[in-house]
Amino acid sequence: MEKQMVWMLTAFLLIIFIVVNFIAPKQIRTSFIDGDGSGLYAYLPAVFVYKTVNFQPVFEFEKSRRPPGYLGHNYHKINKVTINKFSCGTALMEMPFFFVAWLLSIFLGFPIDGYNVLFQYGVACANLFWVIVGLVYLVRLEELYHIQKPKAWLMALAGFFGTNLLFYTFVNPSASHTFSFSLVAMFLYYSKKLFLHYERKPLLTAAFLLGMITLVRPVDFIIILALPFLASNPQNLFHIFRKKVIEKDVIPAVVLFLVALSPQLLINYLQTGQLLVYGYKNEGFYFSHPQIVNFLFGFRKGWFVYTPFMLLLFPALIALWKRSKFEMISFLAFLIVVIYLFSAWWNWLYGDSFGMRPMVDFYALFLLVIAISYLEVGKKILQVLIMVFIGFVIFINLIQTYQYATGILHPDSMNKSAYWYIFLKTGDQYRHVVGDEDEYFYGKLSDHPFFETRFQGDSVKPGWSLPGHLETLPGEKEKVVKLEATTVYSPSYTYVIPREMVGSDTLYAFLDAVYLEPGPNASSGALFVADVSDSAGKTVFYKAFHIKRLPDKKTGTWRDGSIGFKLPRITPGMEKIKFYIWNRDKHTFYLKSIRLRLFKYSR
Repeated sequence: MEKQMVWMLTAFLLIIFIVVNFIAPKQIRTSFIDGDGSGLYAYLPAVFVYKTVNFQPVFEFEKSRRPPGYLGHNYHKINKVTINKFSCGTALMEMPFFFVAWLLSIFLGFPIDGYNVLFQYGVACANLFWVIVGLVYLVRLEELYHIQKPKAWLMALAGFFGTNLLFYTFVNPSASHTFSFSLVAMFLYYSKKLFLHYERKPLLTAAFLLGMITLVRPVDFIIILALPFLASNPQNLFHIFRKKVIEKDVIPAVVLFLVALSPQLLINYLQTGQLLVYGYKNEGFYFSHPQIVNFLFGFRKGWFVYTPFMLLLFPALIALWKRSKFEMISFLAFLIVVIYLFSAWWNWLYGDSFGMRPMVDFYALFLLVIAISYLEVGKKILQVLIMVFIGFVIFINLIQTYQYATGILHPDSMNKSAYWYIFLKTGDQYRHVVGDEDEYFYGKLSDHPFFETRFQGDSVKPGWSLPGHLETLPGEKEKVVKLEATTVYSPSYTYVIPREMVGSDTLYAFLDAVYLEPGPNASSGALFVADVSDSAGKTVFYKAFHIKRLPDKKTGTWRDGSIGFKLPRITPGMEKIKFYIWNRDKHTFYLKSIRLRLFKYSR
């Protein structure tokens, strides 16, 4: 029966894959390797295309196919060698599909660059393969807890379609989280087998899988803290590790764990002469003030807001308590550690992503607990209510996944107002209507700006360009700038970069504007712009942000718009930074003032 279910699941997910990427979109999708996924994948083109562990050639190639705002945040230099901040585990799991794409490229005449459309689909197919493996092992794990196979499959598929695991399977398949999900599911399965009946094979398999989990995403090593839950009771936990593992098999287990880590250790040594390298330069944790409430319930990225399926963990804890107090306490302890650790990361919202992506790695464990607790529910009416809730959150998840994929749900700047404004909305008129929030940075902003300037009415200070058109509105004393179809650029300020600033990578800018809309949402398409150019006037860095965060019906009143954002590392080729507002949609609105402030932040 399992083989039939696997083939049915594979066929079903392949159909969804074809619909999502070939039939549903207006244009066939040709790019999957993006964002963090490009860094995770970069080991393969670096080693096999460019034949080096110096990532500079990959970085240069990526820059050539990206807009000027690309900073290459995946890479930095150590001893003049460009290293990748990500570890190589995801690339290893993608490698078989990389070579299939390589062979097909040879036969079909595609360039062997590691990034043509065949390589893009190779990454997507690798992701799909490992998700299927993860779901199969999740079902096997549930069966070890005496959950019947049909119910196990039902809960596994409900968890797949009801959580952002669906999103990272079909929309953002180059991220590491689905690969981690699969490895963690396998690790939990073999660990549980170890506690049920001690044998060397499950131990050694689990040890190797723990190494692979760490190789894909080092922080996920904390899955080892789930072992007490899998042991079911302290006596079993003590007996297995003290009497079996430590006395008999600890050395081969450690060796296999290190074998799994060895590719990264070798690469580190070839790059820097050191086995251990901390790749996340200038990034870290704020352990003293984790963003737990925002992490769980915030409208910007809250786990329970964008993955409400996991609200089932609350009644599951109650059911688990009735089943086994030790299991409940050990699972809750693991959950608390995971939430605390991930919410303490400096960028607790994890950049452009749907929901709380680091939690996806441990969904096999969470879905197992929910499945166990569901069986503990005796009353039929409660089981029906749970299934109705699951159906509802699957519907919500499908809508929100579509919203993210089509630009309706903002990738990192949602708030309460934006959430309810687009709730269940799927029309094209809602695409890209949510404006940006201030960018996060790792460090503490200085108390005062080191530079500040303002354009106000007809008071033109040095460095500001003259506006195209000034006029005085009825009831106003000072002149204001009118932006319209014939005047699409506001007054601009050109900041000449001092030479002593070269090398600075902790610069932060604030742009503020006071504006008035004579018609509804006249400024919705207007953008704050920062344009960094070299001595020849060529743009080397560019960022743009909406001055208005969300559409509304207010007109005829002066309003404030602002944005805060990081400036790039200042290199010797950078000469000037131009700040202005671009009236992209050419609708008429008025500007009373524009203010620029530049800060430094310390790490």
